[in-house]
Amino acid sequence: MYPLAILIGGPTAAQKTRLAYEIQKKIPSIIINADSMQVYNDLASLTNAPSNEEIRKYSCNLFKFIEYPEKCNVGLWFTNVLKILSEVKEKTPIFVGGTGLYLESLNGKISAIPEIPERVETKIKKLHKKHGNSFFFRKLEQVDEIYSKKISRNDTQRLLRAITVKIATGKNLTYWHGKVSKKVFKKIIYLTISVDRGKLYKSIDDRCLKIMKSNAVDEVSSFLKKKKKIDHPLHKSIGFKVIEEYLMGIKTFKESLDLFRQETRRYAKRQITWFRNRPKEAIEMNFSDAKKYLLKNI
Repeated sequence: MYPLAILIGGPTAAQKTRLAYEIQKKIPSIIINADSMQVYNDLASLTNAPSNEEIRKYSCNLFKFIEYPEKCNVGLWFTNVLKILSEVKEKTPIFVGGTGLYLESLNGKISAIPEIPERVETKIKKLHKKHGNSFFFRKLEQVDEIYSKKISRNDTQRLLRAITVKIATGKNLTYWHGKVSKKVFKKIIYLTISVDRGKLYKSIDDRCLKIMKSNAVDEVSSFLKKKKKIDHPLHKSIGFKVIEEYLMGIKTFKESLDLFRQETRRYAKRQITWFRNRPKEAIEMNFSDAKKYLLKNI
């Protein structure tokens, strides 16, 4: 078990990474990405991943380490975290990102479901199109009666996930939910960054403009030329569809920028709600107070 970890969560554009940089300069530490989109090497500008220079300067890890069409999930991410920790035992890890499930896995709250082969996911989706929810729900009642009582037969996403996991692993979701990740740190300092709503939206607007004026448009253009895996998370990146329509001439630059900003604001709202309701051990602070608190309590 490792002595200490710092977790920095919160909404997009709340300056989480900047805070991590500030702390990293003050103590022997490394930064570990906890953003599920910034793990991918593709669309790094669109997802606002740190530059290669920043990654070197601030000892950043698990940014841009997954190549498309590979997928990342919390289990794969957690496995890589443990590998990194084993190599830098003398430094404090600073986990930073807006993906709450990644951060929660460090507290022993996430079941380590193995990665599901794409061929299995594809097969289950085809069967679902043919047979529908009712058929799948009856199957779920047979293989996982406990979980079937927790979801609606109309919850297609969870229904497909449950059947897919059973087919791929031989174990049902109830089994895997009982195999949560173990705690790996004696002490965790978990902060979520709060920002005045007006200031946050201004920061989001500025970031979206910066991204649109960077090479994000060229990134998306090049990405679209690859063999598509429509169900891949990158196709659901905030702003991806907007830029795709801009490239197709469906939207003007201004229209695309406005939609990009709207999407990002809605995403930030969802993140704020999640972080205020899920991690009970997290302390919510503004940037300045969070920095003072960390330097005082490390």
